[in-house]
Amino acid sequence: MNIENFPLNVELFYLINHARSSILDTFFGYFYLLGKGYVLIPIAFILIVSKNRRWKLFLLSVAVESATVHLLKFGFDAPRPASMLTDVYLLEPLYHRSFPSGDTAMAFLIASFFFPVSPPLVRVLLWAYAFLIAYGRIYIGAHFPLDVIAGATIGALSYKLCERLVHSKLIGWW
Repeated sequence: MNIENFPLNVELFYLINHARSSILDTFFGYFYLLGKGYVLIPIAFILIVSKNRRWKLFLLSVAVESATVHLLKFGFDAPRPASMLTDVYLLEPLYHRSFPSGDTAMAFLIASFFFPVSPPLVRVLLWAYAFLIAYGRIYIGAHFPLDVIAGATIGALSYKLCERLVHSKLIGWW
C-alpha cells in the first residue's frame, strides 16, 4: 500500500534529501549507524550489569516498539523513496518497507527512556541524537518524512505505554 505518495511528503523529502553538503554527507554517512538496532545491545547490557532497576522496562519498551514497527512495515509494505521517485540521493541503498522508520523509533525510544533520569545537558543531547537520526534517515534517502514522524511517535509512545503499565502494576513480574 503506498501511503507515501502525497505532495507534502514528497516535497519535504526532496527539500531535505537535496540539501547536499559534503560535510553532511560524511557526517550522516557514519552517524546513521547509531540508529541501528545493535546500539540496543550495549545499552541493555549496561543496564542489566549495573543492576539498574529499569532494565526490564527498557527491554519491554524495546519489544513493544520493535513489534509495532515490524507489524506496520509488513502491513503497509510502503515503498522507499528510491523505489518510487527519481533523483534521490541515496547513501544507504534500501528499497522495501519504508513505513515506519525503525531507526527513528529506536532513537526516540532511547531518548524517551533516559530523559526522566538524565541531567539537563544529557537531555538536550538525547533529543539532538533522536532528531538527527530522524533527519538523517531522510537526508540519506532511506525514508520519507511521514516514516520518521511515525517512527518518532512509535518510539516515544512505546516507552510511555510501558512505563504506565509498569507503574500501574498491570504487569506482575516487576
